[in-house]
Amino acid sequence: MAAASSTKISWRLQEFEAHSSSVTCLALGKSSGRLLATGGDDCRVNIWAVSKANCIMSLTGHKNPVECVQFNTSEEQVVAGSQSGSIRVWDLEAAKIFRTLMGHKSNVTSLGFHPFGHFLASSSMDTNIKLWDVRRKGYVFRYK
Repeated sequence: MAAASSTKISWRLQEFEAHSSSVTCLALGKSSGRLLATGGDDCRVNIWAVSKANCIMSLTGHKNPVECVQFNTSEEQVVAGSQSGSIRVWDLEAAKIFRTLMGHKSNVTSLGFHPFGHFLASSSMDTNIKLWDVRRKGYVFRYK
């Protein structure tokens, strides 16, 4: 039996300019698979409908480049961490900032929402990991 030669074919589905400067991060909405969030050096978080070339929402509020983005489980909120250490949570339904979380002294490098509940974990170049309750302003726990 001859071995079938497998040729991988790839093609570009979509190409668009996501930000006015470097794109630094992105996240896919895991529950629907239909939303994409991007963050950039232009200090914006842009929300996209997968397979559409137009931005459906551009979220402002950060004054420093966005380093990481993440959707919550229900995709009702998107969170972004910046180079300054600030974290902003946007309510996507209202298209406005729901909460600003201050507590890191350096770049926020990654974010993760707890699968249920209102908890968010953040890591930073200040060597701290913080666990936040997004309903409150302060962090709940700090890992040094």
